Amino acid sequence: MKARKREERGTAKATRETYVFRLFVAGDESNSSQARRNLTRICEEHLKGHHKIDIVDVLKDAAAAHKNNVVVTPTLILVKPLPKVIVLGNLNDSKQVLAALRLTGDER
Repeated sequence: MKARKREERGTAKATRETYVFRLFVAGDESNSSQARRNLTRICEEHLKGHHKIDIVDVLKDAAAAHKNNVVVTPTLILVKPLPKVIVLGNLNDSKQVLAALRLTGDER
């Protein structure tokens, strides 16, 4: 029983908290497509049913990028729960992304 509690610590399953992400991409550019896939996979594996992903294409909505101070794509913003977290890149390094998003208990 203790192992299960330890395993679930820091996940949305343990807290039933909904994570809200805003992913800024540049059309179908390679890194943007990878970031979409990687974020979807991470959410399905670690936040199933407890997440919302908003995709913002900066080529279509430059104002949203400006409003959120996004100058590089792909950029992922964890909107909720606070504190806000910003992760740059295609999200390929799952271990670092999970730590940054406070989903492992190993965040730095």
